[in-house]
Amino acid sequence: MLVCAGILCSAATAWAAQRVVLAEAWLGRVPPLPTTAETAYAQWIDAGGGLKPGPQFEKVSDGLKSQILSLSRTIERPTGVQGPLSRHDQVLTGRISVFPGTASVQQNIQAARAARGALTQKWSADLNALEQRRLRERSALPACHNEAGAPSQLAIREVELAYAQQKITLAAHYLEQSQPVLQQLLKAISPRVGHGDAVMDAWQDLQNPGTQAQLAPIARSAEADALLDVGLVQELVQGISKLAARPVADRKAIERVYAQAKGC
Repeated sequence: MLVCAGILCSAATAWAAQRVVLAEAWLGRVPPLPTTAETAYAQWIDAGGGLKPGPQFEKVSDGLKSQILSLSRTIERPTGVQGPLSRHDQVLTGRISVFPGTASVQQNIQAARAARGALTQKWSADLNALEQRRLRERSALPACHNEAGAPSQLAIREVELAYAQQKITLAAHYLEQSQPVLQQLLKAISPRVGHGDAVMDAWQDLQNPGTQAQLAPIARSAEADALLDVGLVQELVQGISKLAARPVADRKAIERVYAQAKGC
């Protein structure tokens, strides 16, 4: 009996030491939705014009993937004789349950996605309109009176930079419009994130290893769902940020290409 009790105690200690970072804490680590194209650009790594996620995005993405994978692993029930469930554990087991509002949360998430899609579509339409104007203005540039018979590099640079700046200004407008969409998504996932965290918190505090192993699938699945919801928030912020950062990257590329631009 003493050996079994030692085994049970060791199992409980091991589980207690491996506490999960809760979904609400991960939400706090998601980079903020930027307010300007410049702050959006700062969230990315500009690799010769191609934008790669910066360290903040990567850290959250990698952390979520790692923790979700960890939660998917099976916990084996400890062997040995277990005593009756303590009052402490009885209270905690009452807090561990399957989330009852999945349908409602999914519906609200879809509504937030639809709002984002509509906003992105309008943003893209405005960018396309600017692009058409840029092409028309560039084709209308007067040619130099030389052998090439083409517009001066200086004139081309001025047109390109002017339209890059217009796209940067447009990005700031749509970043502001994106804030309500982000809040809509946060509100949509809030019930499931709160439930997953509460269930995981209770599960991690259980003192009976057998009960903890028995309830592990419910608790760990609830927290994994909450972490997946955090991933949706990161995806939204990252997608909008990249759209906003693009014109800044384009402006910098134009400045590099036309650094030695001259007039006719």
